[in-house]
Amino acid sequence: MKRVAIPTKGTLIDSHFGHCEKFTIYTLSEDNSIVKTEEFKGPESCGCKSNLANDLSEIGVNVLLAGGMGQGAINTLKRAGIEAYIGFTGEITDVLNQWLAGSKGNYSVCTAHGDGDHECSH
Repeated sequence: MKRVAIPTKGTLIDSHFGHCEKFTIYTLSEDNSIVKTEEFKGPESCGCKSNLANDLSEIGVNVLLAGGMGQGAINTLKRAGIEAYIGFTGEITDVLNQWLAGSKGNYSVCTAHGDGDHECSH
């Protein structure tokens, strides 16, 4: 079973996952039908200063669809067992359907981030 997280603002994918107000979590069956939809509160501060990847992993998330994120976040998610697909925009239901149809997103890493130290002022 897959659990897919999408950073959400209203009904749209949030452009930067580390600052989202919430995540919409879809639980999918083996045939990719939606079994359950739930919400998970976003981080209080920037995701880079939180335990967000491990928190999502602990609730069974194994795929994250995002608008944008830095390479450091991608690496952290990967270490937590979560595949990240970047570059999606629009309604979250459309984003999920695009991914289910085989889209990997329009991958573009946020260059304000990385594995090194950075100011989180964005």
